[in-house]
Amino acid sequence: MSQLLINEMSYSYKKYYEPIFENVTVNLDTDWRLGLIGRNGRGKTTLLKLIHGDLIPDTGRIMKDVQTEIFPYENQCSYTNTMDVIKENICGLRGMEDHLTDLNVLQQYLDADGYEMESRIKREMNRMQLREELLEQDYDTLSGGEKTKFLLIALFLRKNFFILLDEPTNHLDIEGKQTVAEYLSKKKGFIVVSHDREFLDKVIDHVISINKADIAIEKGNYSSWKENKDKKEQYEFRTKDRLERDIISLEKRAGTARNWAGAAEKEKNPLKTHNRGNGSRAAKFMRQAKNSEKQVLSNIEEKKTLLLNYETTQKLEIIQEKLEEGWFLKVKDLSFGYNERILFHELSLKIYPGDIIWIRGKNGAGKSTLLQLLSKRIPNENIEYCEGLILSEAYQEPLWNNGFLRERFILEGKFKEEEFERFKHLCKIFDLPDDYIERPLETYSSGEKKKVDIARALAAKNQLLFLDEPLNFMDIYFREQLEKAILEYQPTMVFVEHDIRFGNNIANSIIEL
Repeated sequence: MSQLLINEMSYSYKKYYEPIFENVTVNLDTDWRLGLIGRNGRGKTTLLKLIHGDLIPDTGRIMKDVQTEIFPYENQCSYTNTMDVIKENICGLRGMEDHLTDLNVLQQYLDADGYEMESRIKREMNRMQLREELLEQDYDTLSGGEKTKFLLIALFLRKNFFILLDEPTNHLDIEGKQTVAEYLSKKKGFIVVSHDREFLDKVIDHVISINKADIAIEKGNYSSWKENKDKKEQYEFRTKDRLERDIISLEKRAGTARNWAGAAEKEKNPLKTHNRGNGSRAAKFMRQAKNSEKQVLSNIEEKKTLLLNYETTQKLEIIQEKLEEGWFLKVKDLSFGYNERILFHELSLKIYPGDIIWIRGKNGAGKSTLLQLLSKRIPNENIEYCEGLILSEAYQEPLWNNGFLRERFILEGKFKEEEFERFKHLCKIFDLPDDYIERPLETYSSGEKKKVDIARALAAKNQLLFLDEPLNFMDIYFREQLEKAILEYQPTMVFVEHDIRFGNNIANSIIEL
């Protein structure tokens, strides 16, 4: 058992002079399975980079007696065979095998359990539901999900490493997420950044939360943390006025204690008194006064932190234009594929007002392709639309990745001023920073860019909405905010998503590919 200690650490983004962490002190056990939670832009990835050493704190220290590695990481080795790639990513084992006549290299190989590694890799593959024949394939021919699983295996086969996982399940299908969750639940010694509530509940035994005013650690999974947080916030909300009055009262008490200490100091001064007994009593009184002030100040800080950490999520409205009753979109005998591979054959469906359709399936099944066909991104004569139907869509990759938002709207041309105002309103509701309009998109986090893209799609007039993996990179607060709005306003929409809890909660129809 070892500790990772963060002591009075502060860090700010140098280019924009934006403080991210101030005087953070956290101690954690490197055997824990920690879920790192926080709103988009709070610095989750930055914290991982600070722990790993890619970034250096402005002040304070990070002390660790284990090595760390961040996932995802680039496979930079020159080997092509999958087994060779995996072994090389386990502390360079494959490269060592070419130099085992060197006694120093041999000792390193033995210390890393090199002779046992192939059997261990195969055992881990079985746990990840990977076929053994994949080891003989070219690594570059593997799917994204297979590469993710192999690289995770390589990390957890390293000895004495504390692993930092930054959204390891992005773009994994539902089955892949469940497999990785089961795998990680049997491991120990990692921090995982994830916004998938179901995944976190299966995987973690501690939560480390980046709050508005501090960073806190709590034992349990996501659901227990959320339940406790909700109870605290409900209490804080009910007692907000009392807390503020308490702070004012405590500050007055601190001032009084400070005055007592000053008076006692004067009484203790030998120039002010000839009685040694009086001096002794004064010294005791001064210590009590200073201790009282210290306790009061600590109480003030605790109550201020309670108020500062109160998280608010504004209500989201989803507005759609009305259309005459009847079908919106009709598909008849649609067949489609790429390079002689058929994705779907003779697919037929109709979309009616109020339909919330979840397109599900494994990676590569054609989910995004079907959504792009339905949304006219890929034209097809087997799809018919009712007259005057207005579509809006947000695909996996945000439409805008650089420049400034105001310029983007001007370049887009088709947006009206009222839509731009609604867009800005939605960005505020999505908790984007106050200066987001003035900042270049290059400075946005992946989650912030995704929020901008969804705000763009929701701001545009529409009668039918298409969302392709809208929750990628999105924080838990946003997920619950969007979920509540969809349940309340029942927009007509088609979506692709791998978050099981979100899909099960909102969909009233499913297309399984």
